[in-house]
Amino acid sequence: MNIQLYKSESSIDSLAQLLREKYSSNKNFDYFLGDFKKAYAFCVDNENVSFYPLAWFGDEGMRAHVALIVDKRLPTGEAFFGFLEFPEDASVFSAVWSGLVKEARDKGVSILKGPIHGSIWHQYRCIKETDNSDFFKSEPLSELYYYNFLTSHKPSSEITYYSAYRDPFDVVLQVINEDSYNKLAERGFSIKETRRVAPGELVAIANISKTVFRDSWGYTELSKKEFTDLYSSEKLTAHLNALYLLYKGDEVVGFCGTLKEDERTLICKTLCVLPQYQGLGLGNALAYKVHFDAKKLGFERVMYALIRDGNKIKNFPKDDAVIFRRYAAFEFRL
Repeated sequence: MNIQLYKSESSIDSLAQLLREKYSSNKNFDYFLGDFKKAYAFCVDNENVSFYPLAWFGDEGMRAHVALIVDKRLPTGEAFFGFLEFPEDASVFSAVWSGLVKEARDKGVSILKGPIHGSIWHQYRCIKETDNSDFFKSEPLSELYYYNFLTSHKPSSEITYYSAYRDPFDVVLQVINEDSYNKLAERGFSIKETRRVAPGELVAIANISKTVFRDSWGYTELSKKEFTDLYSSEKLTAHLNALYLLYKGDEVVGFCGTLKEDERTLICKTLCVLPQYQGLGLGNALAYKVHFDAKKLGFERVMYALIRDGNKIKNFPKDDAVIFRRYAAFEFRL
């Protein structure tokens, strides 16, 4: 078995075909593939990234894949790995992993973080536990066995996330109550709901995200172009159910986005408030507004997508929410 480097621009079609063979039965496959290709292009066409994809090609095309992603904005000696796909075969995974480690050491890398598709701003994580429910929109498709194979190589740390839902979700409206929302105006705050993201609003979201997530594991600072390519107004407008912008006067200081999964399920995406405005109940006010509108629109379930363990936002979700998927990313010391 020969795991070899290949020219990245020449084999995205082969990798896409491998993904189709593995995941195309999923109802949200096209959504996943679109984001996957965008993340791949981010690596290939980025002056900040040196991209080293490796693959095993069998008689029927690409059968396994991994990539070393050396982003110069990470600390010296650190790199990401990602775009990991392989069959449930220990010998294949061993060959893939050995090829990745050799390439990393040759490039002076001593710490590998992943699996990540491009950066932590893109799709990443592998599944740690699941109730086998369907994958939802914006959730990275992944094989259930990846976690066991990766942990067999003894990572030095594990970063965990989860997705959960409330069905019904009336408890949120009861626990938070409407006071936090009703008192916004007298405190100089307001919430604007929109389905079309203006360029200025996108810049504000970028700046808030950079500030809030700066200390997150694996953080890399995206340039304005990188952020707008990844989260273009057109893409957000096409996929969002609604975007809630929290204002202090004329300044955007927080946001929360929602995505429609189906007629009964609303997905709640990132909820962000600038650090200087945290602890004032503003996150609760955003949460109340999201759930109030979901109830008014006839949704029966609210799903909370990809929440970092230890998230600071109270009641969003809490013990009453059903966790249906847990994920992990890892750090390996070579």
